[in-house]
Amino acid sequence: MTDLHNTHFGLDAQVNHRIAALRAVPGEGDLKDLASPLPDVFFSIDPEAELGGRFRNGGEDLIHLSYDVVKKPRWIGLHLAAGALDLTGSTVLGVVCKSQGREAATFRICLRSAAQDGFVDAFLPKTVVAFAQPSVHVDLLRLDATDAVPEQAAWREIVLFFQPDSADITLHDLRVFIV
Repeated sequence: MTDLHNTHFGLDAQVNHRIAALRAVPGEGDLKDLASPLPDVFFSIDPEAELGGRFRNGGEDLIHLSYDVVKKPRWIGLHLAAGALDLTGSTVLGVVCKSQGREAATFRICLRSAAQDGFVDAFLPKTVVAFAQPSVHVDLLRLDATDAVPEQAAWREIVLFFQPDSADITLHDLRVFIV
């Protein structure tokens, strides 16, 4: 594995380092529950679903997913560890992503935070649409306007929930920022 050092500081450093590692360390595999392109990055797929597919990361694109659904899943998630972010005093969590799909495909992005009884999800308000041509998506979660995000949590993840229908999606780039 390529030796990557995280020299970034700030609340978003861990998740953005995982994103940079996805690009820097080539890999591929079957798209299945708990498939892990890298440490602290993994897929979560509804165990009752039936689907077949592959993922590929590294190189020019961050990650490419191609999957065919036989029995519709309730979820297909890509989890990126974000660490134990202390969001006290933070106003916004935002994302900028560039994506493309063989045909229009969608996904949602959420901030998952550890909670006493498991976890809580706070979805960013917009749905990302990957079009046939590369497109850029910007979305913000107002942390100061929601009670769904605890200020402190033992761990957090950025989770991308892909559409439950067959899809071919390339994520060219993804950046997370916290203000």
